[in-house]
Amino acid sequence: MLSIKTKIILSLLCVVMGVLGFYETNRYFETRRQLYTELNDTADREIQRLTESLKLPLWEMDETWQNKVAEIELLNKKIYAVIITDNQQVIRGKIRDTNWQVINADKAVQGNFIQRHGDIFHDDEKIGAVSVYLTTQFVKEPLYQEVFARLISLVALSISIILSLMIILNTLVVRPLQTILQAIEAITHGDYSSELMENRTEEMTLLANGVNEMKLAIQEREHAILASENDYRVLSEHLEQRVIERTEALELNNQHLQALSAELEKTKDKAEAANRAKSIFLANMSHELRTPMNAVLGFSQLMQKDSTLNVRQRENLNIINNSGKHLLELINDILDMAKIEAGRIIIENSNFDLGDLVRDTIDMMHQRAEVKGLELFFDQSSDFPRFVNSDESKLRQILLNLISNAVKYTKRGQVRVRLTADFSVGNDNGVLIFTIEDSGTGISEQDLPRIFETFVQVGVESDQKGTGLGLPITKKFAELMGGDISVTSVLNQGSCFTLKLPVTKISFTDIPAAAHHAELQVVALSAGQPRYRVLIVEDQVENRLLLRRLLEPVGFDICEVVNGQEAVEQFPLLKPDFIWMDRRMPIMDGIEATRQIRALPHGDKVKIVAVTASVFLEQRQAFLAVGVDDIVNKPYRDSEIFDAMKKHLGVCFDYEMPEETLPPEKEIINLATLKNVSTELVAALHSAAMELDIERCLSLIEQIQASDSILATQLTERVNQFDFETITQWLK
Repeated sequence: MLSIKTKIILSLLCVVMGVLGFYETNRYFETRRQLYTELNDTADREIQRLTESLKLPLWEMDETWQNKVAEIELLNKKIYAVIITDNQQVIRGKIRDTNWQVINADKAVQGNFIQRHGDIFHDDEKIGAVSVYLTTQFVKEPLYQEVFARLISLVALSISIILSLMIILNTLVVRPLQTILQAIEAITHGDYSSELMENRTEEMTLLANGVNEMKLAIQEREHAILASENDYRVLSEHLEQRVIERTEALELNNQHLQALSAELEKTKDKAEAANRAKSIFLANMSHELRTPMNAVLGFSQLMQKDSTLNVRQRENLNIINNSGKHLLELINDILDMAKIEAGRIIIENSNFDLGDLVRDTIDMMHQRAEVKGLELFFDQSSDFPRFVNSDESKLRQILLNLISNAVKYTKRGQVRVRLTADFSVGNDNGVLIFTIEDSGTGISEQDLPRIFETFVQVGVESDQKGTGLGLPITKKFAELMGGDISVTSVLNQGSCFTLKLPVTKISFTDIPAAAHHAELQVVALSAGQPRYRVLIVEDQVENRLLLRRLLEPVGFDICEVVNGQEAVEQFPLLKPDFIWMDRRMPIMDGIEATRQIRALPHGDKVKIVAVTASVFLEQRQAFLAVGVDDIVNKPYRDSEIFDAMKKHLGVCFDYEMPEETLPPEKEIINLATLKNVSTELVAALHSAAMELDIERCLSLIEQIQASDSILATQLTERVNQFDFETITQWLK
């Protein structure tokens, strides 16, 4: 530990050095500024003189004269180079080499120099230019010399000041303090005989008097301590009794806590049992809802291929198909939220083409934006990666939810999607930043904290659509993927959602090649293919019929059974090449049937693909564990069925390009009929149709009924068919 003397000396040394250092630093910078100012003034004079001196040599194109002028300027040792260029940008002049000798210049000057550039004119016509470069070396050397001299002076002055202060401190402070410390040490050993006298300084005298008073106070306190020992003994006994009482109280509290813990454990067991019951219910609901939906969507798609359908029938099928897809989206939202709450959502990262995912999403949203008359802008920064490793399906769902929400709640104006990224140099791990900004209805300040709550929809009731699960699911997915979503919004001005997701950049070679015919329609097996026998194991007649109608026209031999037990019994007789296996069936389910078939002769050679509406991971893993080759989810697309058979059987198909689906012919309203309708009413109906507001459209059409019943009837039919696109085109 440092003594007071040392601390005072060091403190004074710091103060002195700081003050002197500050003063000398200011002098240094002032000297430096003056030297650089002089050097800059020299550069200004040199360039002014050179522009005048070189007019005639440049005009007469006398290279020798030009070099002579440059050599004369380089007599000044501060000048490093004089570079002359004519109108043909030919470089000449003089420059110094490493030995500071003057040589001819043949290129531009590189380095840290004070430079001046001047254009040379003759009769207001530019004939060339000249640049002069001055070195700072002749500024730095004097500066370094002056700094060294000032440093020596500073050290010498500091030492002198410190020595003087040491002598003064020793006389006025240190010696008197040592005397006082000796007296205090004697007091600590019980010697109260010493008496301190007045000192030459007032402060030391006050300190000595204080020590004398402290000595008297200590003597009095010792007598008081002896007198109060009995009181302390009584207090100690009282404290012991209090400790015993408090210990007993703590034991009672501990028993109460143990009882409470047991009660909480029972409550926890009940909650876990309820959660398991909910999971079983969700599994059943998933199958019961998605299985019939598979038939609805599948048969509506099959009927759409019927070329004999008239316009009205095709429109009805479109409505059925679109409504079924919408219902499936609502079911999926509820199931996704339930799986999130049950902790059954997992992250399945894979390598994929992020550029394709973004383009597909934007292309899909463009159609919705155009129907509403909105502008959809897409901005992508140059550092946004093309190929990444992340959870592709969840990222696609997040982007679809955010962009579709922006389109849905924007009545006019624009939606802008910005893509940026934050990757440090040389690191493949970084953050994707998606910003979705709209000019829509916006969100009020009091509603903003509630938008990510489940089953909550904010804003006016007429704008509320769906289940209120899109944003909560989106936020949960983002958090599971290690990212986050934030939002800013101003009511009636628009909202801005920002998604940040950590990903890993990969190269193109890491993307798995996947040849597919998503845009082609399978019409038959290719020539020379054998006749494959396909067994359909499904208890629902409509699902069996759907698979039969898909596969039989192509050229497969189809057999059907209605449960797993029949599949096991018929397998040795039918000897199928391929089995489509449902999961939930009476008598024997698909998992047990697959296990038993694999144990039969030739059962290890047949290809088995599960068709299931189950959405939980453990149910899929149970299927894979018994030996299925693949799993296709209900509802499936035709291409998924044929792709699975191509993958596992190695079959080849003949494809044809699907006929371009043209919009059904629609009646075109005679524009003359609109003359009977007021401009305000047409504009209001157009706005209601753009907002997909059915009730408002029908209310406005009732006002048209009196003046033009035919027009009102046509408009009502279109509203009942949800054909708002045609209405907006008519009224445009």
